[in-house]
Amino acid sequence: MSTGALPDLPPEAFAVALASMPAMGPARLRTLLSAEPPALAWARANEGSDASVRDVARTWQRHTALGIRVLLDGHPPYPERLADEPQAPAVLFCLGDPAALDERVATVALVGTRAPTRYGIGVAAQFGADLAAAGVSVVSGLALGIDGAAHEGACGAGAPPIGVVAGGLDHPYPRRHERLWERVASSGVIVSESPAGVPTEKWRFPVRNRLLAALSDVVVVVESRHHGGSRHTVDAAIERGLPVGAVPGSIRSATSEGTNALLADGAFPVCSTGDILVALALTGASVAVAPKATGRPTPEPQQPAGVDRLVFDLLTADPAPLDDLVRVSGMDLAELCGSLERLAQAGLARDVGGWWERA
Repeated sequence: MSTGALPDLPPEAFAVALASMPAMGPARLRTLLSAEPPALAWARANEGSDASVRDVARTWQRHTALGIRVLLDGHPPYPERLADEPQAPAVLFCLGDPAALDERVATVALVGTRAPTRYGIGVAAQFGADLAAAGVSVVSGLALGIDGAAHEGACGAGAPPIGVVAGGLDHPYPRRHERLWERVASSGVIVSESPAGVPTEKWRFPVRNRLLAALSDVVVVVESRHHGGSRHTVDAAIERGLPVGAVPGSIRSATSEGTNALLADGAFPVCSTGDILVALALTGASVAVAPKATGRPTPEPQQPAGVDRLVFDLLTADPAPLDDLVRVSGMDLAELCGSLERLAQAGLARDVGGWWERA
């Protein structure tokens, strides 16, 4: 190993270089960094190799250029809610504001299948918007299906959203959610245990689901097949003593097999946002009360912006079905439902038996 003149690099730079080494998994990284400071751990791991501090500088520069923050366990602003986590990441990478991970903000994980029904997409978007409006941060994996719909509803509705992903933060996965990644990062935070350049490999998803549960106060499964990937998050939640809820579904729907099985196993039923807020309150989490529940006058609705403005302009006094709105807007169903739920929260749109109109 060639060290040369040691550049003026922070400990985070050596932690990033260590995490970026081939075959470096979360457990080994945690072991190395728990034994000695990052610079020494990096030097020891590279004994006998041709690695140099210039490599450390290049890796560090790449992360800073991408706007990726590097949080070290035990050093602010590393999230305090992970302080008692036995498998806490030694290094946490994030895009956005780490303050969104404040333990004083209540968090709910909304998870489910990547191939949901229209019903599941609508429910996930509605819960995402309702929870964010109540001051609860929605945690999800930014995957297709339920995850994406939950964050589509939550973005811009109130509390900052929290995305937890498996691969590096330099390449949004799936590609279809690149714009959603940008919105979550700009209004909240996206975190990962993987440094930039690391592909989204299959084994990283169970690791991601463990972190997703650790950042949540309550876990809710909206739709899931019997042996769906959501089970990893549920198992991680149960290990940590977290409440797990499930949305009941049709016994004829394959996407409700998993949620109905969870209910049979003792998960609490989720039929409304209120059910989730009650579960949160029972954990001792602080939950904001929506203005309409306080008896105070409802404020004048604000004019929508961005994608919500586009959807609002498509609505009229005559109710329109979702199919027509999807076709005219060119948006996918999850993005459209998320926007409609935010407009409903703002008092600008109304659901009339599955059709939508201006309020």
